[in-house]
This record gives sequence, structure tokens and C-alpha cells, in this order.
Amino acid sequence: MLMLACAAGRCEAQCVGQSERVPAEILKVFQTEPTSLLRDRDVRGDRTKLTGRLAAYIVSDITILSAVRDLVSESANVERTSIGMALRRAQLICVPRKAENAQKISQFVQKLADSAVSAGYSAELEAVEFNPNSVASPSAGGAPGSPTKKSTGPANSLMTGEWSTDVGDPFAPAPLPQ
Repeated sequence: MLMLACAAGRCEAQCVGQSERVPAEILKVFQTEPTSLLRDRDVRGDRTKLTGRLAAYIVSDITILSAVRDLVSESANVERTSIGMALRRAQLICVPRKAENAQKISQFVQKLADSAVSAGYSAELEAVEFNPNSVASPSAGGAPGSPTKKSTGPANSLMTGEWSTDVGDPFAPAPLPQ
């Protein structure tokens, strides 16, 4: 049975291991009726659950992106933002294991050209940059708990203070390299 599924292209469509995949029956229901996800009482009104569930669907089977397009067309603006966040989260999960699937997700978002989806897509990346532990991706930021140091190079020399909000002395001698 596994070889039959692999021959049908399902093995190449997954970014996660067998134990982390969404069951095929649930994916089939989503493909036939994408709005069923929005009507699910566990997901309804909870953006984080919508984002998590949809991301799990996408990493389980990348071929459901056509159903995601239908979901976007049927959803409200707030829900489309969550869909964009789910797409970015799925992309970040796919990068280490299936980079070509991550590229497909990125191209899908560009072709979709929906401002709310793009806003959610960008917002999820910013959230990951500020909290690298939010997605299991080793390339998404520094080590946990280590603060990032800002450059104090010449580009910032006119701004001083803890948050670089104070204007420095423009006539002060320039620091010499050591």
C-alpha cells in the first residue's frame, strides 16, 4: 500500500514524518470542501488554531494548495491573514526537509496576490525572527535566549542612547579604527 501511495506522488508531497502527518481522510475532506475548516467548531474564531491546523495540512500534503486558494476566496479578511501565517509556517517547516516544497509555497503566495494573505505571511516571518523557538527551524535566528547585538558602526554613529533615539554630537571627532 505504501508503494502504491508513493507511486501516486504522495511521498514527495510531504514535509514531515509519518507520525506528524494529518490523516489522509481529513485532507480529502479539506480538498473537497475547503470551507469545512472554517466551520469546524474547534477552529472557528481562533486564529492560532486555524493557522496551526492549516499549516499541518500543508506540510502533510503540498498538493492541497489548490484547496487553499479556494479557502482564501471563501474567507473573511481576518481569516485570510491567518491563512498567510499558516503558509509561512508551513514553508519554514518544509525548508530543511523539502526545499522544493517551500519554494512552491512561496510561489503560491506570490501568485495568489492577496494583500491580507501577504500581510499574514510577512507577519509570521517577523514573529519567527523575534521568537526563533516558535518554529522548529535552525536557520531562523540565533541561539535561544541570546540577545542580538546591534551594530555600533558608522551608520549608527549619530544616534546614541540605549535605544539609539538620542541625537549624538555631529561635530564630535570620528572614532578611529583600532
